[in-house]
Amino acid sequence: MRSGRLLILAVLVVVAVVLPAAAALLDRRQPATRLEPGTPPSSAPPPAAQSYPPGTLAPVLRLPGLDGGQVDVAALRGRPVVVNFWASWCEPCVREFPLLRQAASSHRPDRLAVVGVLSGDTPAAARPFVRRLDATWPMALDPNTTTATAWGAVGLPHTYFIRADGTLASHQLGELTQASLDRQLAQIL
Repeated sequence: MRSGRLLILAVLVVVAVVLPAAAALLDRRQPATRLEPGTPPSSAPPPAAQSYPPGTLAPVLRLPGLDGGQVDVAALRGRPVVVNFWASWCEPCVREFPLLRQAASSHRPDRLAVVGVLSGDTPAAARPFVRRLDATWPMALDPNTTTATAWGAVGLPHTYFIRADGTLASHQLGELTQASLDRQLAQIL
């Protein structure tokens, strides 16, 4: 009887020591950015853009628009396009919106089209956000992240750069900076 109690006590002591130590080690890993509320740590460096092999066609993107109608990227063939997957609760998305607004405005003569895809969010949350940040580009609705998943968007923000011929040039997971945006726009303009 006494040895059984000692065994149980020993197991409890080991569990009490091992579990907190394992939790502390796991907590040191950088969290993954997912399509759910939350943001990556602000101390993380902006991720590099990933390029596509020449001739890689952009996936289909045809969704209902935030303000009605349809948003269809195929209808923009002949123009360079930036597709930005975002949500109103995503802090990096909020921070990069002014960059997208400026790019849309300054590259209007280049016929640059910007398309926003509201992923995993509601129109009710997005409408005041879009008005407040003066986003004038079309916003598509992807409430269940089905299109984001089809495109390979694994977190927010996730931005894709499409050449005028409809082929993908690059994509970036994470917040755009002015430098990263300029670098990628140079590939499609």
